[in-house]
Amino acid sequence: MDEKSLALFDFDKTITDRDTFFDFLSFACGKFKVICVTIVLMPLFPFHFAGFLDGGKFKEIFFKMLIAGWTVEKLEKKAKEYSLVSLKKIVRKSALEEIKKHKDMGADVAIVSASPSIWIQFFAKEQGVNLLATELEVIDGRITGNISGKNCRGPQKVVRIENSYDLSKYKNIFAYGDSSGDKEMLDLANHKYYQALS
Repeated sequence: MDEKSLALFDFDKTITDRDTFFDFLSFACGKFKVICVTIVLMPLFPFHFAGFLDGGKFKEIFFKMLIAGWTVEKLEKKAKEYSLVSLKKIVRKSALEEIKKHKDMGADVAIVSASPSIWIQFFAKEQGVNLLATELEVIDGRITGNISGKNCRGPQKVVRIENSYDLSKYKNIFAYGDSSGDKEMLDLANHKYYQALS
């Protein structure tokens, strides 16, 4: 058996010190617009937190009101600017050190995130790690506001991981997460770290 290790990292509130959903949208669309949309959608929040409104559908409502119709090029430009300007300020030093430690030991490393890949991809590329994340639907070069496939959270994280890696080849699997959405990913690992990087 190949004894190579696999290290899996959640992104929001694990690698970063906050959720990047509103952070990125505020950067890309402006805080005032995001606040206005949030106020309009406030009646939906109790349904979301009570579990009646799926997290993926909840995200889609925001995306449709804020970035639907944008070209991929426009959104990627904003995402790259965000990665260079704002994201670095909220990345945990402890997370960077942990990623580097695993890479130095020759492990395969992946970020597994419910946030869309479009605003994490530049960070993942800079770190030299794989990225498994929620994808946004694009039709004719424009963002529709829908999620393509399923929201990469909970059981779907395991689906993405198992589709990308033959887990039987790894003697050690490390997983880092911070919320209930990471439970299934943590359960895959024989080295689990819950809220360990804060």
